[in-house]
Amino acid sequence: MTVKAISATILLGAIPLHVYQLPDGGYKVDAIGVMNAVDKKGSALTRFITGKSALALPFNGYNFTQAQSIPVADNAQLIKPIPIPLATAYWLHEATKGKGNVKAQALVQASMAESIERRADVAFTIKRTESEYNVRFGEFVESVMLDNRQDVIERRLPGDDLYYPEGIN
Repeated sequence: MTVKAISATILLGAIPLHVYQLPDGGYKVDAIGVMNAVDKKGSALTRFITGKSALALPFNGYNFTQAQSIPVADNAQLIKPIPIPLATAYWLHEATKGKGNVKAQALVQASMAESIERRADVAFTIKRTESEYNVRFGEFVESVMLDNRQDVIERRLPGDDLYYPEGIN
């Protein structure tokens, strides 16, 4: 009898992410979902792993094509999920490289805030549902995205609208 991973979809605010519980009880995430969460596609994650970022160093040599395929319960497909630390390192890299991926910044900030809030809730015996945490996470992501959008709007110069329609930059 083959032991299979169990699949679930979690929400990071409004962003879906497929997670898998492995037979050993550990968790991994879907690589495509990790990239989609910050509006990246294709080989962006592979470029991160093979790049020179200090955040990628722990994953140097990780190869998706050589990763072990894992069967999923109630599904005929085999998956090649990635470790959660790789996903979070990638998001942090995206948040901090160049001018920074605003969506990645929002995910990183919201994740850190929720981590602290959950521990504070335990310390003060506050009980929230998973749905409440998800709503709070989504609101935090939206506020960061709005704050960054407002910053761009405030930096527009008179005449920018002649070259760039509203919403472009």
